[in-house]
Amino acid sequence: MLPLENDAFALRLTEAGTLLLRWKEKNREFETLPSAYPVTRATAETGSLELDLDCGGFALHASFTLPESGGVQLRLDGDGPMPEEIAWPPAWKMEPGDVGIYPFGTGYAVPAAELEFPLPGRMAFYAGNQASMSLFGFLRDGLCVLTGVEYGSDAELDNAPFDGLRHSRVVWKGEKGQWGYARAIRYFFAEGLAPAAARYRAWRESQGMVVTLQEKCRHTPELEKLIGAADFWLWDDNNMNRLYGRPEEPERTPRNVRRVADDLRKLGMDRLLWNSFEGETPEDCAELKRRGCLVGKYDIYRDVLPKPCVDQIIPYRVKRSVNTKQWPEIVRVDRDGNLARAWQVHGLDGKLYPQHAVCDIPALKLTMENVPPDVEKVGYNSRFIDVQAGSILAECYHVLHPATRSDSLRYINTQLRFLADIGLVCGVEVGSEATAAAFHFSEGMLSPSQLRAPDAGRRMTTQYRGEEIPPQIRQYMLNPRYRIPLWELVYHDCVVSYWYWGDSSNSVPELMPLRDLFDALYGEPPLYSLSASQWEEQKEEIAASYARATKVARRTGFARMVSFEYLTPDRLVQKTRFSNGISVTANFSTEEYRSADGLTLGKWEYALEEPPAESEAQLP
Repeated sequence: MLPLENDAFALRLTEAGTLLLRWKEKNREFETLPSAYPVTRATAETGSLELDLDCGGFALHASFTLPESGGVQLRLDGDGPMPEEIAWPPAWKMEPGDVGIYPFGTGYAVPAAELEFPLPGRMAFYAGNQASMSLFGFLRDGLCVLTGVEYGSDAELDNAPFDGLRHSRVVWKGEKGQWGYARAIRYFFAEGLAPAAARYRAWRESQGMVVTLQEKCRHTPELEKLIGAADFWLWDDNNMNRLYGRPEEPERTPRNVRRVADDLRKLGMDRLLWNSFEGETPEDCAELKRRGCLVGKYDIYRDVLPKPCVDQIIPYRVKRSVNTKQWPEIVRVDRDGNLARAWQVHGLDGKLYPQHAVCDIPALKLTMENVPPDVEKVGYNSRFIDVQAGSILAECYHVLHPATRSDSLRYINTQLRFLADIGLVCGVEVGSEATAAAFHFSEGMLSPSQLRAPDAGRRMTTQYRGEEIPPQIRQYMLNPRYRIPLWELVYHDCVVSYWYWGDSSNSVPELMPLRDLFDALYGEPPLYSLSASQWEEQKEEIAASYARATKVARRTGFARMVSFEYLTPDRLVQKTRFSNGISVTANFSTEEYRSADGLTLGKWEYALEEPPAESEAQLP
């Protein structure tokens, strides 16, 4: 009943209340699960299928169209107060052989039948620590179906089991309790993941969400130094003790910036993003910049220590909470009138005490007040902003700075653009596609938080060996059977993505070559986070990792990733190709791989093939 049709697709509402779509070229049909809400009216207009739904007393109007650019477009309209959430349209009905596509970190492909995979049941869009993109889908017999949510600020991805298979659907949240604005979804269909991702990217380009690194370099020239640069966090031996209120111990190896810089030069590590948690002296910063490094400093505008608990907190944390003087005026207020809570810090009694969350509106003002004087004093050319761009967007009900989730997103983007405007290479924790047009690099995009070692956010220099290695690292974090470069297929030439500092390239030394292999295949550089003593003990090993991991990133930093494929049935040999003609073949197997054309790769080895015109002289 009620068909909507063009040369490519036919869509209709069935008598059972499902949506049935036929892909004519492939002669395949895809059907949704039944709707949770009754359709009160259905009409077929010229070029559209119109449905009215009763969503628990809330009237929702759905309009399907078949745009000339391809795929299927859905627009949802409503008015006034809405229920806590509305889950519509229903999920596509999965089949036993289907493989779900998820924006989990840089991307995971999980068979629908593998319900034991630790995918979150709910994933907020535009929250890099949950869903890095407002996109999900599935593969069926080589065909790819992707669902893109136009504005993900007030939406979540629901991943629920049904009949033994994981099904995924969009759940809409209210904008301060209201429907607020038209919601929209675009469905993409292609033969394979890469072509589908390319169509998704073209859609995002039309919305102005795709800004390439080359474009960003014209605005922030220092950014050119980021291409192929390893992210390097050097801590002193007592940094963790100071952070967590533990007694300091005699340093085995002092944190000597210039000595380490000399080591790096001798070891051939010549492109670096040098980051510091406590900051550098102007003299050391100048020396590092003279050697060609980007020099950055950690900063945060999400957490603030409440004034009433200052006397209970370890002095180091009190000193670092520079914005406490503006508490509580800057704190986000939730809809129940409570001051929103944030990251916990250690007290003098050894207990953890919650901080308060700064609203993203005053966070912009704080950034504009705090950063320029620090940059002028020390000379940094990079800044890392923790938390904001990777966490769930939140509403604020403070009378001085009320905000919807969309308002919060706009202020976060303005904050990041401000940093670029004053010449800084701008980094964020994880990030998402909603902020990708504004930031330059992210830390943690390669490391989904649910798969990291326990308490990774407080263990920046912890290393795991042998039986200490958390099982999820091998089983999920570094498992090539699951990981896919979904993010890179859309945004590789727009931002640089790193591992997380508590899930760094060196966090599991024996698996460094495996992480380097992912970096090479994806064209991303490594991240090292270690103490001065660890550097002294492991610098030769880290230099070898640097040589393996940065080679491809340096050659492909400005290029799009245009294809990704499995070369063996077990999915352990994979190949990517970039828009500048470079391709990478990676062998994740412990067995030797030999291709029909004579390529031989040993365990955890890769081959980089570049077009004849490529030369070292052209590299940044």
